[in-house]
Amino acid sequence: MRQFRRGAAAAVLLVLPAVAQAEETPAAASPDTAAIARQTMGLGPDDQDLARLSLEELAMVEVTSVSRRPEALADAAAAIFVISADDIRRSGATSLPEVLRLAPNLSVQRVNAVDYAISARGFNGYETSNKLLVLIDGRSIYSTLNSGVLWDAHDVMLQDIERIEVISGPGGALYGSNAMNGVINIITRSAHDSRGTLLSVGAGDDDDALALRHGGDFGGAGSWRAWLTGHRRNESQSVTGAEANDDARGVRAGVRADWSIGEDRLTLQGDAFDNEVAVNENLLGVETSVRGASVLGRWNRPLAGGEFQVQAYYDRYERTEPDSVEEADTWDLSVQHAFAFGPHQVVLGAGHRVVESRFFATSSIAFLDPAERTLTLTNLFVQDQIALDHGLTLTVGAKFEDNSFSGQEFLPNVRLAWRRPGGDLLWAAVSRASRTPNRIERDLTFPGFLVGGDFQSETATAWELGYRANPRPRMSFSINAFYNVYDGLRTVSVNPATFLPLTLTNHGEAKTWGVEAWGSYDVSPTWRLSAGVSTLTKDYDPTPTPEDISGLISIGDDPDYQVLVRSQHDLTDAVELDVRLRAVGDLAVVDDYVEADVRLGWQLTDRLELSLTGQNLIEDRRVETGDPIRGRAFGRTVFGALQVSF
Repeated sequence: MRQFRRGAAAAVLLVLPAVAQAEETPAAASPDTAAIARQTMGLGPDDQDLARLSLEELAMVEVTSVSRRPEALADAAAAIFVISADDIRRSGATSLPEVLRLAPNLSVQRVNAVDYAISARGFNGYETSNKLLVLIDGRSIYSTLNSGVLWDAHDVMLQDIERIEVISGPGGALYGSNAMNGVINIITRSAHDSRGTLLSVGAGDDDDALALRHGGDFGGAGSWRAWLTGHRRNESQSVTGAEANDDARGVRAGVRADWSIGEDRLTLQGDAFDNEVAVNENLLGVETSVRGASVLGRWNRPLAGGEFQVQAYYDRYERTEPDSVEEADTWDLSVQHAFAFGPHQVVLGAGHRVVESRFFATSSIAFLDPAERTLTLTNLFVQDQIALDHGLTLTVGAKFEDNSFSGQEFLPNVRLAWRRPGGDLLWAAVSRASRTPNRIERDLTFPGFLVGGDFQSETATAWELGYRANPRPRMSFSINAFYNVYDGLRTVSVNPATFLPLTLTNHGEAKTWGVEAWGSYDVSPTWRLSAGVSTLTKDYDPTPTPEDISGLISIGDDPDYQVLVRSQHDLTDAVELDVRLRAVGDLAVVDDYVEADVRLGWQLTDRLELSLTGQNLIEDRRVETGDPIRGRAFGRTVFGALQVSF
C-alpha cells in the first residue's frame, strides 16, 4: 500500500493541517554509439580500454532522446546531459537513483532506504515528483496509480548501462504523457558488447551488492547475455537517530539477445524481480513484497532512406502488503519512421498503450472506486527538422494524444538552432506539455471526507534558451535558461455548501524560471574537472482558499540552487581518484548542506578492478527531504567492490 499511501497523501494527508485551519518508449542505440561507449567501460574482455574520450569526442557522441533519432550531442537543441558508462563506473554508485545524482539538471532527494524523489526544474518531493518521464530501453516506467516512479522496483544492472540521457524541459511533442518537466532515457548495452563473463561483488555498512553476467554469440550474426543481481539496503535513521526499520533486499534476473537477419536488426529482452521492502512511515517496518516482470521486443530495418522501428513490451507489477494488493499489467505497441529528404529530417510515429490497473484494500477508510480500471493511451506524433541557410535549423513537431481520463491533448513544439561558424550552438524553443490524471486523482475516496472528482490534465508552456560550446580543445560547457507557466495544477477544493467532502481539482497556477549550466575542463590528459549549477525560482500563491485549502502544496519543495563539482584523476595508469562535492540549498524545513563522495579505484589487471567508495563524508547525519512522514537521515558510509571479467 506504499504507492497508494504516496498518492493518497499527496492528495489529502498533507493538506490536513490546511483543513484544520480552514475549519478551526526511442530509438535503439546505433552500432557507432556502442563502439564509442566500449572505449569507456572497462567491463568485459573486449572493452578494457579505459582511455577517456576527449571533450571534442564526447561532443560527437550520438544521442537519441532529443529527436528520437541519432544525432551528435553537440547538435542537440535541448538541455541534455549525458551520463556515460565510465561516469557510472567511476561514481561508485550502487543504485540507479544514486547514479542520477551525477546529472546537474536533476534534483535527487533520498527519502529512506529505498525511496527517492527525483525531478527536473522543480516540483520535487516524495508526494509531488510526478512530472518526469523515465524510459528504460524505450519502456515507460511511471505509475498510472500516482504518476511517480518507484525507483526500487525499476533498478537495472549498472554495468550494462551504455549511457543515460537526461533532458530537462518538456518532451511532450515526442514522448507525450508525463514528459512535462523532463525525460530520463536509460539505454542499456547491446548484447554484442557484453560477451564473456563479469562478476561484481561489493559490501559496505549501507549496501551489499552482487552482479553476475555472462554472454556469448549465437548463429552468425547474433549475441546474447543473461544476468543476475542482488542487493541489500541497510536501514536508515529517523531524524532523532533511532533505527527506521526500513531495510530492504531483492534479486533481479534478465536476458537479452540482439541479432541481424539481412538488413533487419532485432532485439528481445526481459527481466523479473522479487524485492522485500518495509513500509516505515511509523518506524515499525511492515514487510512488503514487490514483484514484477517485463519483456520487450524491437525490430529495426532501413526503409525509404531512413529507419523504421516497431517496438512492443509487456510489463507486470505487483505489490502486496498486509492491508492491500496492487496489480498492474501494461501492454504497449509503438512504431516510428525516421527518414530524410532534401533539407528535412522527419520522424513520425504512433503508439497505443493499455494498462489494466487493480487496487484492493482491506481497509474501508480509504479505497479506489472502482477498484479495477482499464486505461488506454493512444498517440500520433510528427517532427520535421529543417536545415535552413546560414547554419540555422528549424524544428517543428507535435503530438496528438488521447487518454482515458482527460481525452484529447495537443502538444506542439518549435525549436530554432543556430550553428555558428566557430562550431558552438545557440538554440531557443517554446513547447507545451501535460501530465494526464492518475487513478489517485480520479478514484481516491475517503467516505465523508474526499470523493473522486473530474480531475483533468495539468499543463505547462515552456520557453527555453540555450548555448553549448567547446571554446578550446580542453574545455566545454552548456548553459540553459527556462521560463515555465503552469496551469491546472492539482488543488483541493471544499464543497461550497457543506465544506466536506473535499474534491481534487485543477485551480492551481504557477510560474518557474531558472538557469542550468555545466562544463568540463581537462587540466591534463589524466585529470578532468567538471562542474554544474542549477537555480530555480517559483512564483505562486500559497494562500489557502476555498478553491485550494492546501495552499498549492502540489508545487513541491525544492532548493533554490544546487552546485555539483567533480574531479576525475588518473593518479597512475592503474589508480583512479574521483571526488564529488554537492551543495544543495535549503528546503522549507531542511537546512542547506554540502556533502562529499570519494572513490579510489585500482585496475589490478586488465580484468580485475578493486574500488573503495566513501559517501556522505562531511556530516554525521543528513536529511535530504522535507517530507514530514517519511524523511529519514543518512550518515557516512563506506563501500568496497571487486569486479572481475573473463
